Amino acid sequence: MKEVDTLEGTAEHHQPYTPSEAGFWRVTIALMLASLSIFSTLYVFQPLLPVFTTELNITATQSSLLMSACVTAMVLGLFILGFAADRYGRALVMRGSLVGTALSLILIPMTPDFEWMVVLRFIQGFFLAGIPAAAMGYLGEEVSFRHIGLAMTLYISSNALGGMGGRVLGGYLTDVFDWQVTLWAFSVFGVVAAVLFLRLFPKERFFEKTEQNLIVDLKGMLIHLKSVPLLVLFLLGILMQTVFTAVWTYLPFYLEGDPFDWPLKWIAFTYFAYLFGVVAPPVAGRISDQIGLKKMMFTGVTIFLTGTALTAVREGWSIMIGLSLLCMGFFVAHSMASALVSKTATHHRSGASGFYLISYYLGVAIGSTAVGRLWEEFQWYGVLSVVFLLVFLYVLYPFYKDA
Repeated sequence: MKEVDTLEGTAEHHQPYTPSEAGFWRVTIALMLASLSIFSTLYVFQPLLPVFTTELNITATQSSLLMSACVTAMVLGLFILGFAADRYGRALVMRGSLVGTALSLILIPMTPDFEWMVVLRFIQGFFLAGIPAAAMGYLGEEVSFRHIGLAMTLYISSNALGGMGGRVLGGYLTDVFDWQVTLWAFSVFGVVAAVLFLRLFPKERFFEKTEQNLIVDLKGMLIHLKSVPLLVLFLLGILMQTVFTAVWTYLPFYLEGDPFDWPLKWIAFTYFAYLFGVVAPPVAGRISDQIGLKKMMFTGVTIFLTGTALTAVREGWSIMIGLSLLCMGFFVAHSMASALVSKTATHHRSGASGFYLISYYLGVAIGSTAVGRLWEEFQWYGVLSVVFLLVFLYVLYPFYKDA
């Protein structure tokens, strides 16, 4: 009888998680908490850039280093930690990511010099990479293939919610108190999220530690760069995120000047447009079951372009509608691309997701500091000019749609 129980327990142990099981929701809730912590920490600095410009007597381009330095380190971390997650275990990488993120954020408000703030943000960026580098690969192995879309869209929606929360609460708290209080508040949340993640997140059941030679294993990961469908998805990540980051990085500078003259807490409220990025991916996931992931992805790109164009109209209502469509289209395209990466890669899934996210965050780095010169020379229309990069996606679509 005891042997039968053991065999039944083993069989149950090797079944992928489904929504009818508590394990599915433990995984999903833990990853949502982790996502909220990671992305709120990454983006809380974005609405504060004009504050740092004034208080630290630096230029807008210099203040944007607090974003681009962090994101540059994320690119490095995504490659290293994505590889480590495939080789040594995804849960281990994600736990270390959350702890390192919380500790580094605690130190930043205690740092008096701008240069050291940039250094700490660089270090923090490496830790921030752990969750996005490993989460998709973990879901691809531990969750039932039939239900991975639900888990993935909930995770992506939390990315949007974390980004929105960091920007809205960051701007509002700084306007009411100061930026140090804001970062202390987010540090507390980071610690709480890390503790809950450590308690909730179940051990991996399907991961097998590789004994393969390190060089051979690395070559297996790099083969993703020879896949045309994956390369198009990586290009999507760079171009979409370049435009998206450029808009949100320089929006506070745009709205605090003429003809708007909005205070910081009003500007912070514009980030509620992210709510459309929270609710749209699950809806898009259902629609994609009928029309396909690729068509839904390019539908998201089209919505994104429409929203970006509306921000060119110098009226508050047009900017808010434009930002809402921009967020909706961006996160629809991003969630569909993420699902396509996981579906297309047949091995080294964390590595494939890592390459997609490397391209994604390269776009963040380009859209923050690199676009600064366009802002300083041509103001808002200079920022919006980067949207023409997305024309390449439509040029490539006929070659990709049947791939």
